[in-house]
Amino acid sequence: MRQADATTIEMRDLYENAPCGYHSVRPDDTVARMNRTELDWLGYSRSEVVGKRRYAQAVSGRSRNEYLRAFERLHAGGEGIEIETELQRKDGSTFDALLRVSALRDGDGRLSGTRASVVDITARKRAENEAHLYAARLRAISQHVVEIQEIERRRLSAELHDRIGQDLATINLNLHIIRDQLQPPQLDRVASRLDDSIGLVENTVETMRDVASALRPLMLDDYGLAVTLRAHAEQFFGRTGIRTVVQARDPVLRMSQAVEVTLFRIAQEALTNVLKHSHADAVRISLEVGRDEVCLTIADNGCGFDARALRGHPREGLGLLIMEERLRAIGGALRIDSRRGAGTRLVATVGRQ
Repeated sequence: MRQADATTIEMRDLYENAPCGYHSVRPDDTVARMNRTELDWLGYSRSEVVGKRRYAQAVSGRSRNEYLRAFERLHAGGEGIEIETELQRKDGSTFDALLRVSALRDGDGRLSGTRASVVDITARKRAENEAHLYAARLRAISQHVVEIQEIERRRLSAELHDRIGQDLATINLNLHIIRDQLQPPQLDRVASRLDDSIGLVENTVETMRDVASALRPLMLDDYGLAVTLRAHAEQFFGRTGIRTVVQARDPVLRMSQAVEVTLFRIAQEALTNVLKHSHADAVRISLEVGRDEVCLTIADNGCGFDARALRGHPREGLGLLIMEERLRAIGGALRIDSRRGAGTRLVATVGRQ
């Protein structure tokens, strides 16, 4: 056997038994050639396909129009297409495939046919679908955990406010009564300790109120997000000295409880990050409530950061990830605009629901 003949046989064998499908079609999409691999995938013999069937007939009904539009683009001058489609076997079953099609043209530039490779991507699509389902389950679990946390925070906040707060108020009242009833010289001996105890109780009451408010501001349920943000901003300024202004048009339309709680937590986390990392001395919080959408913006004049680089360090960017996940769970989105030396701007948007 001559070397040229051996090479031809080898090339034909490589074409016929390649791990992917190969086919060629004429300008009218009639199959001119198809390798054994693709024929086996489709379940046809060569005599049933070549010269007798258009390739579009191998594409399932729900994917056929997309394939035909892509084929028309080749007639209009396109050099090649790459599409994910669904192919249908002779027995009616289907599988997912990736088609890479190159145009062949005559001397006048008209389409004379195509050459295409076909890759079975069923396993990949199955893995993608499973990943999407797994991600959806994780989001549902995450949202359920958040709901449980909010219920527990509300319970603890009420417990602090209603029981411990009342007990501290009673202790403070008793200390004042004792001080008023003592006469010199007994008062002289214990006055400083009584005053110190009264001061400690009053400081503890303030701390307890701050903790209860951080856990779950009771006014959030009663008065809504704008009032709660203003109160929280005042507390933040009192604790940190960072000037914090809340801008919201009154009256502010009420939102669903899930939206109000989520946006309040976003503001809390953002202010915590301002205190820890920004070196800012001013923060502006803007709340815009439209008929269909809510937009919460938190902007500071601090040192800023490289948001893209921070995403590469999950531990350092955990707060931002938590904010994004909270918003994603209720159909919202978070945008972060920041660069070094130019402050940071967080924009949270979500439907009013």
